[in-house]
Amino acid sequence: MFGLPGGGPNLDVIGAAEAAGMRFVLAHAESAAVIMAATYADLTGTPGAVVVTRGPGLAAAVNGIAHAALDRLPVVVIADTVRAAETDRISHQRLDQEALGRSVAKTVVTVGGKGADEEAARAVRDALASPPGPVVALMDDSDAARSAGPRDGLAGSAGAAADGRPGTHGALSFLADALRGARRPVLLLGAAAIPHTTAIRGAVLGSGVPALHTYRARGIVPDDSAEAAGLVTGGTAEWPLLAAADLIVGLGVDEAEMIPAAWEYTARTVLVTGHSAGRGESGYFTGASTVAAPLPAAIGVLAEGAGGHGWPPGAGRAARLGAVRRLTEAAVAGPGRLAPQRVAAIVRAHTPPDTVATVDAGAHMLVAMPLWEVPRPRRLLTSSGLATMGFALPAAIAAACCAPGPPVVAFTGDGGLGMTLAEIETAVRLELPIVVVVFNDAALSLIKIKQRPAGHGGAAAVDYRPVSFAAIATAMGAAGVSVAAEAGLVTAVEQALRRSGPTVIDVAVDPASYPAVLDLSRGPAGRRKIRSLEQEYGQ
Repeated sequence: MFGLPGGGPNLDVIGAAEAAGMRFVLAHAESAAVIMAATYADLTGTPGAVVVTRGPGLAAAVNGIAHAALDRLPVVVIADTVRAAETDRISHQRLDQEALGRSVAKTVVTVGGKGADEEAARAVRDALASPPGPVVALMDDSDAARSAGPRDGLAGSAGAAADGRPGTHGALSFLADALRGARRPVLLLGAAAIPHTTAIRGAVLGSGVPALHTYRARGIVPDDSAEAAGLVTGGTAEWPLLAAADLIVGLGVDEAEMIPAAWEYTARTVLVTGHSAGRGESGYFTGASTVAAPLPAAIGVLAEGAGGHGWPPGAGRAARLGAVRRLTEAAVAGPGRLAPQRVAAIVRAHTPPDTVATVDAGAHMLVAMPLWEVPRPRRLLTSSGLATMGFALPAAIAAACCAPGPPVVAFTGDGGLGMTLAEIETAVRLELPIVVVVFNDAALSLIKIKQRPAGHGGAAAVDYRPVSFAAIATAMGAAGVSVAAEAGLVTAVEQALRRSGPTVIDVAVDPASYPAVLDLSRGPAGRRKIRSLEQEYGQ
């Protein structure tokens, strides 16, 4: 259980949890605590638990709850509240917490008094029910609270199955027909396909069919295989492969995993949702057909129909390495700074293959996500649906708590670390050997790129004063080191991996290559650049 207790029954809840054998991890901020719990749920497959106080506690947790909602992660957020029996006389810290919870969570339940056991069990069941997500449990033992009952929230209908028309058999036949008629099929693998990794590998490895992964699905097909084709986000990097495809098959892809760009591919697109009946149409994937069939059955159809395509050998690997090469060649850095691409590449080269990496939102994410190779799922974590800053450090803390074997590296920008800086003390207190790598350029670099055409707000809108995060880390009891050269970064990483506590590596990065990275990843100019490079390399 993670959290930040306040008044009311919070300490009773923590005491009861400890009596039941649950460890309590004290965080510094409620949103960070929910991100920790969501990461625990992601890595273990069991619900995460959070305790917060009423009013400001629940309000401050909303960002973390929204992250869990959009990444479909089961979390139970336990909050005290102004008792229903006392609402007539108490206004202090009184919010409509039920309405607040419904705005971001799957369900809001009231727990306490008679029937509390069933209400608590209902909270866990709702968190786990497909699609998984966060549930807010309000602690109130008033008789007046009993009439409220469970309330469905915003996320309650997210990812619901398409209306069933031809049934599972017809849906699978539809998929089989599509595969038989395809010469250049491409797979899109989403987070919901992770539980079926073994079956997917059996169907795909050796077939030569390229497989693209969403951020959260990375590693279903290992990056060292011939079929692993890199990332799909709805951006530019995957464009050469998808533009050449004549069939695109999605397995377990959640539309929340895609950036809000137009889907402009003309290839026939079939999305398998994992639900048990029917076929319909997609919203984001323009012109796509949604096949609502169980993923294991669809994977079986894929295994039978993956042969006989017309892709050249290693087409998937060539696509991924081409995207990596384009990013790498865009790297530039002035004296006393490192290119962001080199930071990601050096850290990957000097950490074990099974290292868990957590990545914050920001410009550095556009290089860290494609350049960090993974051998299996859940070794590269980011806030996909919400894309919130302030994710990497809390997620790394949770990963080190519940997966203590492999090393844990958190990639964050100066903006994201500034939002969660106090959690360095949490890592120190828990003696967690995490490595925090800060891409420090004293700016909101991604927003600064978007600002350039108009310049709205000037430097005041996007630039910070220089900050030594290494000095701050040292003051909090962690190891802190500042680096501005490749040799220094290598040494810092190697030493950090030998420590028993956290290390903050404050890297002076040059943001000069970020505009080119953004174009290659998402910008419309990126397609022209890719065409030019493909002609240059004869691809």
